[in-house]
Amino acid sequence: GGGRASPPLPRGDEEVALPKWMKTVDSFSPAKAGALGLALSAVNPKNLLLTIAAATAIARSGASAGAQAVALAVFVVIGALGTGTPVVLYFALKERSKHILDGLKSWMEKNNSAIMAVLCLILAAKLIGQAVSDLSS
Repeated sequence: GGGRASPPLPRGDEEVALPKWMKTVDSFSPAKAGALGLALSAVNPKNLLLTIAAATAIARSGASAGAQAVALAVFVVIGALGTGTPVVLYFALKERSKHILDGLKSWMEKNNSAIMAVLCLILAAKLIGQAVSDLSS
């Protein structure tokens, strides 16, 4: 095969090799960072699958339009926690948030593979559970 070899996983305190575009994100303006975040979330298959699954579950619930709107609002709020929490921390703690956010960024860079594996397993378990439930009813 002519494919590229994957870089070795970091061990201990080793520096994580990030793609070039990810290294430049720290220098983005708020508008550019927001546009990149919107673009990455819109084309992310995981986000698309979760949104379709949530919309289907809400639509099939048989609840009133008001209850479905509340369920949708709860889904959006929970979905926004991942990106919203660091933003709230930044505005609430100002300069004190830098240490917390830098530590979180470093941890996520080092554990990216494990984080994605757990997210994929959770999504797979949810979809399999829903499929089994649909087949048994």
